Order: sequence, then structure tokens, then C-alpha cells
Amino acid sequence: MIPAETPLLKDARFRPLFVTQFLGALNDNFLKNALVVLVEYQGLSMLGLEPSMIVALAGGIFILPFFLFSMVAGQLADQFEKSRIVRLVKVWELLITLVAAVGFFQLNIYLLLGALFMMGTHSAFFGPIKYGCLPDLVSPARLISANAYVELGTFVAILLGTIGGGLLIAMDQGPLWIAIALNVCAVLGIWSSFGMPHLPPHSARFAISINPFGPMRATLTMIARQKDVFNSLLGISWFWFFGAALLSLLPPYCKEFLHTDEHVITAFLTMFTLGIGLGSMLCSRLSMQKTVLGLVPVGALGMSVFLLDLCWVRFQAVPVSVQGTSELMRFSEFWATDYGPRLLFDFLMLSVFGGLFILPLYTAMQERSDQKERSRVVAGNNVMNAVFMVVASVFVMLAHAYGFTVTQAFLALAVLNILAMLYLYWQVPEFGNLREWYKEWKLAK
Repeated sequence: MIPAETPLLKDARFRPLFVTQFLGALNDNFLKNALVVLVEYQGLSMLGLEPSMIVALAGGIFILPFFLFSMVAGQLADQFEKSRIVRLVKVWELLITLVAAVGFFQLNIYLLLGALFMMGTHSAFFGPIKYGCLPDLVSPARLISANAYVELGTFVAILLGTIGGGLLIAMDQGPLWIAIALNVCAVLGIWSSFGMPHLPPHSARFAISINPFGPMRATLTMIARQKDVFNSLLGISWFWFFGAALLSLLPPYCKEFLHTDEHVITAFLTMFTLGIGLGSMLCSRLSMQKTVLGLVPVGALGMSVFLLDLCWVRFQAVPVSVQGTSELMRFSEFWATDYGPRLLFDFLMLSVFGGLFILPLYTAMQERSDQKERSRVVAGNNVMNAVFMVVASVFVMLAHAYGFTVTQAFLALAVLNILAMLYLYWQVPEFGNLREWYKEWKLAK
């Protein structure tokens, strides 16, 4: 038994999983963003499609495996020793990065899109294990802290991979550098996976179905029997809808409304990533090692309030003269404006409250699902997340089609977020219960 005072990142049971999932998320985003930059700036094409269409197609190709394979992954993770599956998945990742390296050297869009699909498959198989095995690796009192570290690590990896993928592929000998980065991360991921302890299955053997639709229906039926678990999954999926829509609207917000260059977009992404991590760690501290679902509506309210302030700045600070000019503002010029620091602070705080929103939901999903079914529950969550992210893309496309400005789309998203939280509170009143937490917090103080 690991002593309670041992820091989580030094915990011999938790640390290998944390490092392995961090490197996997880093590699996902190295590959995705390097591919996007190649398509946009090298003019890679296929079947006569425009670069923007190929970029959209790439996003769909990465998400597709979550629909196809999450259910199979959940069934395997519930029936077999989890650390062995992780090692097999990480070896699969190395094979993918070798294929991707060939694709980058040859500028072969078909190989690269194939590697992207396989990388999505790798993530679809790893996801149910990542969240499903946390309750087996740490004590119940440390579960919310472990989730906070995983969330922080995931979003930092997404940021570093997004920025690093674009920077590496744009360098001289870009294909070489991105190939080295992808394969080094894959090898390190294999190495870290061998540090994971033996994690035997909790479920009895059952027939595995490779048809995703039957197990998907069975898993959602199983989850629906547990109202609080099902609504926790709805809340998690809503967060991914909110985040996907927000980040899809960010580039036109920066370029067309704020009239700033890509470095300002990177600054907003940095605020978003840091905020999620800070919010997750803050939630861990406020929760006092317990799952406090009452923090969920607090998080949702904060998300909407700071998103509304982004809309309010439209009428308060951004001069009309900025729009319509031909030259984009650099970050230093944006920071020197009256509204630049305020907007970055809004984005930071929005994501801090996002961390408060999402962390209790992940922990409730893990704590309240049957350990015999937990990996399948996580797999069902991954499928729901993917569906909500696709719907978020449809939301953004409809906003553009119906002539919404970016700030009007932000406003609609803020209102929808409040309505979604009211629905969850109506379904599970525990989401609004802060009284018991406040009593314990005062005693702790």
C-alpha cells in the first residue's frame, strides 16, 4: 500500500499510467497538426478536394475509430489484464508512427490519413483503460486528485502537440523532425507502459462482439439503468460539445473579429489549456478528496459568465476601425490594447470553471459504475463524446450558414450551456447540493 503522503507523480502505481497517457495524447496532436499544416501550406491534395475539405476530413477520420472500436475496447479491457493491453496498444502506436514517418517523407496524403485513422484507433483502445483503471491504481480518497492530474496532463499534451506539430513540420527538414518526435514519443510510451502494475479483470468472460452497434446499444442500456452515472456521462459529453464548438469558433474570432494573427490564437489556446489544468487542481483542493457534484453547476455558471463577457467586449472595447483593415495585429499589439488582457483573462477563467465542471463528473463516472462494467462505461462515454463533438461541428456550420457572427454564436453557446446545466440539475438534484460540502469546508478551515 502506497503511503497517503506519497505525491501522486512519485506513486509507482499511478506515474506509469500518467506518463503513458501524456505521451499518447502528445503524439495524437503532433500527427494531427503536422498533417493540417502540410495540407494548408504544402498544397497536398487528394481526389481534387480543396485543402479546407481535407482538413475537415482529417478531423472526421480521427474521430471515426471512436465510433467503430470503443465498444470492442471496453469489452477487452473488462475481460483481460489491462497493463498487457496497454503494452500491445503502445507497440501498435510505434508501428503507426513508422508508417506516418514514411508518409511525411514522401508527402503521401493517403499514408498520412491512414496513419491518422490508426492513431485514432490507438486512442479508442487506450481510452477505456485510462479512466477505467484509475480506481484500481489509487485509493478512493485520492481518485479525484488522480483525475485532476490526468486532465492536466491531457490538456498540456494537447497544447504542446498542437503547437509542436506545427512548428516542427515548418522547420527545415520538417518531415525528419516530426518523424523523430513521433517515434521517440512512441518508444518512450512503450517504456513507461512496462512500469504499470498487474491489473487483473473484474468481469467474468463473455462473448466479444466486433459489431459496434449491438454492444453500443447494450452498453447505453446498461448505463441508463444508473441514472447518476448516465447523467454524469451526459455532462461530460456536453463539456466536449462546448469545448469543440468554442475552439472551432476561435480562429474566425481572432482573425475576422479581433483581426489578429495566429500567435494570438496560440495565446488563447494556452489560456484554455492552463485554465483546465488549474481548474482541475482547484477542484481537487476544494473537494477535500470527495466527489462534490455541487461544484458542477458552479463550473457551468462560470463558463457561461466569462463567455458572455467575451460577447460583451464586442460592444465595449473593440474599435470598429480594427475590422476591415488589411494588416493583422501581432500579439504584442493585441496585448497593448484595452481589451486584449481582458479577453485572455476571460478565456483563462472560462476554462478554470470548465475544470471545476468536468472533474467531478469523471470521478462520479468511475466511482458509481460497477467495477465489472467500468471499462465499458468509459467506452460508452467515449462514443457519446464523439457524437457530441460531431454535433458541435454541425452547430458551428449552421451558425455560419445562418449568418451568425462569431460573438452571436458565443452568446448562443453560453445560453445553451446554462440550459444544459438546468436540465442536468432537474434530472439529478444532487448536482445542485453544495450545503454539505460547505459545512465540511468550514470545519476543515
